[in-house]
Amino acid sequence: MKKIIFKISILFIISVFYSCEKFLEREPIGRIGKEALFSDVNGARLALNGSYNHMLSYYRKEYGMYADIASDNVFKRVDGPAVMLSQFDFVSNPEEDEAAVGHIWQSILESLNNVNNVLNALPGLASTYPNQIAEIERIKGQALVLRAICHFDLCKTFAQPYNFTSDASHPGVPVLLKTPAPGTLISREPVKNVYNQIIADLNESLPLLKTHFSKDQAIVNYYAAVGLLSRVYLYMGESDKCIAAANEVIADNVFSLASATEYAEVFLKETIPGPSKEVLFHLSGKGIPNTISSMDINSAFSDSSGAYIASNKLIELFDENDIRKSTMFTVRKTPGVNYGTMSTKKYANGKVSKDDPFYVKVIRLSEVYLNRAEAKFQKGLYPEAAEDIRIISQRSHPSQTISITYNTPQELEQIIQNERNRELCFEGHRLFDLTRTKKDLVRGAGCNSSVCLLTYPNNKFILPIPRPELDANKGMKQNPGYDN
Repeated sequence: MKKIIFKISILFIISVFYSCEKFLEREPIGRIGKEALFSDVNGARLALNGSYNHMLSYYRKEYGMYADIASDNVFKRVDGPAVMLSQFDFVSNPEEDEAAVGHIWQSILESLNNVNNVLNALPGLASTYPNQIAEIERIKGQALVLRAICHFDLCKTFAQPYNFTSDASHPGVPVLLKTPAPGTLISREPVKNVYNQIIADLNESLPLLKTHFSKDQAIVNYYAAVGLLSRVYLYMGESDKCIAAANEVIADNVFSLASATEYAEVFLKETIPGPSKEVLFHLSGKGIPNTISSMDINSAFSDSSGAYIASNKLIELFDENDIRKSTMFTVRKTPGVNYGTMSTKKYANGKVSKDDPFYVKVIRLSEVYLNRAEAKFQKGLYPEAAEDIRIISQRSHPSQTISITYNTPQELEQIIQNERNRELCFEGHRLFDLTRTKKDLVRGAGCNSSVCLLTYPNNKFILPIPRPELDANKGMKQNPGYDN
């Protein structure tokens, strides 16, 4: 018991230490601390749990909000707190080290650093504890996926999308497979190299996760990894590979779409009884008291006094029979304002309390259908793409029969993107969906940002590298448009 407590203390010390230093200015974990933490397999398991908690931390804060705040999905609540206004108004700058720019960069790299420490410790543990190979393989499979997610999230936020250049040779982010030594010059890899590492990690994880399969939604499982592959391949424009990955997840029927009556519970409970569980992987806040902070995703998007509400453009996507509108949004009457506002209920049922756990969805089965629909569209398989969209829309309209009609491919493409936004709004996709499909950002009527239109391509669609990172590491280059 004392040994476990000591290791937990080491994890806490590491977490506090990381939060106080810039990524490239810090020393790696002290030798004694690392040896104590990874002295046995249980220590690696504890460290993996810490990696999940680090990832939850950045998903529940600025990174988790960024893709919706910097999109056409939200308006700023006129009487709400100031949350990520620079990103809402597209005036981010490299000096925002103690705000969203610095927090997103540092928190993802901290999470990446933690999971790399786990992965780098496993070969030695496998040699020392050959009788625990099964557990070591479980840890490795999950850790590889977490590393892939970290690289993917960092690249989406600080680099232009994969198809920005014809060969994805434009600057991406560092590819880090271990903690860099102090003073090491870390450069940005081309986006293609970053994605190659993401694909490599996900593919390496698959046999391990398949052998040691778990349906626990709060840890990475085999189908979550395959589903994430479908997303990554979609971003890369690899339609055949996206379809193949999506086909496997859908056809195996281990997870299935929630029914219309179960839909709200997808966001409010860890599991839904029976086979209708559609969450492939979420980051669980169970057992972690909610902080009453405007910088948490549930406060910013859900609370009656939160920072952001659904935009008119988003609300108008839903018809009155769509259960997502009635179950996933709530009307707030804002004091002193002569209109009703709508905020999402996807986090803790729209409540903000230390007693209301919430679950940040990383990937759901509905997204896999949507990934497949878009990939089929790109291949010209229009009826098949329309059928995938019909399945998602039908679930949301239980009282009527849905059919997807279109006169041109362009109409079908818009139907696909509208359905994707209806299903995945406030789940961290919208800005990235706009940029990877090379669409302009048009916020529409009622926009209350200083920027209501951004045309693609645009330097402002990605964040700048934080200034302290550039100062500490001369190998790092700034994004265009943020040099001055």
